[in-house]
Amino acid sequence: MALKGEFKRIWGRYAAEMRTAIKDKTFRTGVSRATKSYEEGITPLLERFKESSTLAEEVRRIKEKAIENIEDLIKMAERSFTEKGIKVYLAKDADEAKQIIGKIVGSGKIIVKSKSITTEEIHLREYLIEQGNEVWETDLGEFIIQIAKERPMHLVTPAMHVPRERVARLLKELFKRSYDPNDIPELVKAVSDFLREKYFTADVGIIGANAIAAKDGCVVLIHNEGNIRMVTCIPNKLIIVAGIEKIVPTLEDAFKVVYITARYAEYKVAGYFDVIAGPKTISLPSGERVSSVGPSEIHLILLDNGRSRMINDPLFKEAAYCLRCGACMYSCPVFKITAGKFGGPVYMGGIGVIWTYFVHGPEYAIPGAYSCLIDGRCYERCPMKIDTPRMIKELRARYASGEAFRG
Repeated sequence: MALKGEFKRIWGRYAAEMRTAIKDKTFRTGVSRATKSYEEGITPLLERFKESSTLAEEVRRIKEKAIENIEDLIKMAERSFTEKGIKVYLAKDADEAKQIIGKIVGSGKIIVKSKSITTEEIHLREYLIEQGNEVWETDLGEFIIQIAKERPMHLVTPAMHVPRERVARLLKELFKRSYDPNDIPELVKAVSDFLREKYFTADVGIIGANAIAAKDGCVVLIHNEGNIRMVTCIPNKLIIVAGIEKIVPTLEDAFKVVYITARYAEYKVAGYFDVIAGPKTISLPSGERVSSVGPSEIHLILLDNGRSRMINDPLFKEAAYCLRCGACMYSCPVFKITAGKFGGPVYMGGIGVIWTYFVHGPEYAIPGAYSCLIDGRCYERCPMKIDTPRMIKELRARYASGEAFRG
């Protein structure tokens, strides 16, 4: 009975948020501009780089093999990173991950972090602030979301629903000066100037991962603003938070994964490719090794939080192949109207419904499952050809039979 009442409350709140998004003209303006920009860019981009579809098929095979052998790859990654001086932790759920990170960070610290849906999943920024730390998102979109006190509406463009006019108002509230909403470089510079000081006073940097090479003991990231490079190079302590599904066998595999991720996120080539392979040290005449540049200690948290259940479920395991490129969402007719309000409390869109089912629970996923039109556009656009409509149908069937809430 308690679950039934909680489920009803969650469904009611979800429906209310969807209705609010539909009626909010400012919200709809931002979403419309973002989706139009993506649609106008992705088709000619894929036409120009025709090899993308072939490479995407190869990446699908890489992910299939990696997920099939994930337990062995976790052990391999743990060994490879440890040999390089990176401390590795396996977190079974969100609470354990936060406890581990909390002990590493402590309190009273300045923390700069990069965009990471995995840290959103465990509500890491909010937790660290509660522990008495100052935390700043360094991705421009995430920074806007933070000061707006909202959640991301897209995996790649988290502030897609915030038009430039509102950005100018938000920055005016924060910095106590007026900005021209049509002067995009001025808006970007205001945030950049503010964050520059934070980089050089930060005690801890926190990043996610686009791919992890188990054999080589490397984390590979792509970005287009340069902020991740500042986060990884300046603070003395670096924390990497990544789901176990990001692990692939080799560095070559990892580069193929991030290349396709960037391509379907509508980049010809991402502005930056960074590889994190261990603390940067030099040897002294005494034989002692000390940090030369960059962090002197690196911690890698590998998060499960429902992923093993997803991987071991033959009807849903392909959801773990998701690259987080966000291409499916731009193609979705529901998402084009409601953006990230469609899905779950963190993961958005149709694929987000499936992820929500495993990481946050069925009570949060079922409302999104019944918002989906099952029209298949997400499947057509997805570089991994993840059959989200099929999985949505299965989730509905499990709800109808009562199986969704058992176990």
